[in-house]
Amino acid sequence: MYRKHRPATATPLRPCCVRRHHTQTPAVITYKTRAARDAAAQRWAGHDGHPVVTACWDATHAEGGAGHGWTVDGLVAPSRVTVTLHIANIYELHGTIETTATVTIPIPPADAASDAYHDWAYEHIFAETGTGHTGGESAHVVRITASTIPDLVGRTFRFGL
Repeated sequence: MYRKHRPATATPLRPCCVRRHHTQTPAVITYKTRAARDAAAQRWAGHDGHPVVTACWDATHAEGGAGHGWTVDGLVAPSRVTVTLHIANIYELHGTIETTATVTIPIPPADAASDAYHDWAYEHIFAETGTGHTGGESAHVVRITASTIPDLVGRTFRFGL
């Protein structure tokens, strides 16, 4: 079968791409449009919690180098994170009951001292506490033991203490 050879500097048929370097097998996935590429980048970032590099073809950079004409034009951060929580539910009448939960939640605000961060913790972390006991006083200690964003591992939240 005859294939027409395209010059090395020709614009690719799919001039936009997503680069995924953190996977076991790094990949470059190409797209016909920037909009399709951007939507895919957000899906990939949300899928595993890792940032995704986006690039477009630039013929002025087509000679030499590892990029071979691809120019990075963005970094898409994940909007959600998957965390594993170790929860100690401490009850006045029932003792301590420990549980574990793995959930996908929105990424927390960066400033851990902010009201927004505390609101996020009550809305998304506190929501995973409890075992159904309603009598007496209770408190809950939650520790993040695994996360798709490594900086979150080890964070501890205390409710009702």
